[in-house]
Amino acid sequence: MKPLRLSEIAEILDGEMVGSEDPLITGAAGIEHAKPGDLTFLARSSFGKALAASGATAVLIGPQQEVGIPAIRVSDPYEAFAVYLEQLQTDLDRVFPPGIHSTAVIDPTADVSLAAAIGPYSVIGPGTVVRAGSRLGAHVVLGSDVTVGGDCLVYAGVILREGCQVGNRVIIHAGVILGSDGFGYFPGAKGIRKIPQVGIVEIQDDVEIGAGTCIDRATTGRTVVGQGSKVDNLVQIGHNVIIGKACSLSGQTGISGSTILGDGVITGGQVGIGDHLELGAGVKAGGQSGISWDIPAGVDVFGTPAIDFRESFRMFASLRRLPELLRRVKRLEQMNDSGADGSAGSNQNEKGQG
Repeated sequence: MKPLRLSEIAEILDGEMVGSEDPLITGAAGIEHAKPGDLTFLARSSFGKALAASGATAVLIGPQQEVGIPAIRVSDPYEAFAVYLEQLQTDLDRVFPPGIHSTAVIDPTADVSLAAAIGPYSVIGPGTVVRAGSRLGAHVVLGSDVTVGGDCLVYAGVILREGCQVGNRVIIHAGVILGSDGFGYFPGAKGIRKIPQVGIVEIQDDVEIGAGTCIDRATTGRTVVGQGSKVDNLVQIGHNVIIGKACSLSGQTGISGSTILGDGVITGGQVGIGDHLELGAGVKAGGQSGISWDIPAGVDVFGTPAIDFRESFRMFASLRRLPELLRRVKRLEQMNDSGADGSAGSNQNEKGQG
């Protein structure tokens, strides 16, 4: 990125310059790590002390915030910072050089747009389609009859197996595997028998899939990731799972086969979801939750087994008190035992006197 004057950045962000200085901005960083030349952002006024100790040259501030260094006033500093970071991204032509690399292997029956970029040692199978504007990194493998829509970014080492369908503007990070066989078996007289997995994976428009994620093909039909959903690194999505629109799945989430997630479902890290379940629209599951039954729309859950998050927090708060409660119970038992012994002795004495 070439350095920009603060006034140029204000124009890009449709923001208002604060102060008369117009410094040169060469980078961006959070408040704690900002150095001279960096633009940072003030998410909350409570970070004012951190900003004062920061080396930032300029800051993005909200409508009611005031600072002592050059600034740009915007409606949402965090959102504006994200827009500015787009200026710092490496140019796509450097990451994915235009054209088809000489080492790429493309089946004669494949339909690869002349406006696509195909990286070194990539393999494109028979009947596969790659539409205009899409870019494939090195060592990408597209099996037979795969479709990759327009303006997709497919990073190095991705494998899309036979029949998988990817929509437009999809980002697939390194090491993703789409369309591996679902985990389908049944016990037989001669041992565990494999159930053929003859369905596909469908990735709809504007989805992003993090590095190392695996999405299994359906036994029959489709495994679907809905439009605009975001899937983090190292997520496992089982066969015939249906994920709605605008869902967000954090790292190491695991979803078992034939489960349905409504639109806008959010999972924290390491959430486990059982098979043949349904999570309604807008469900939020806290990190490491274990879900083994259906969750109605709009409910927030946490814990294993997952329950309403307010109830789960009360339970965890009680668990912290458990050692002291056990000690109190033990003392009460000891007091009762002592009292019982004393009463028995007193009665015997009275009988003897009589």
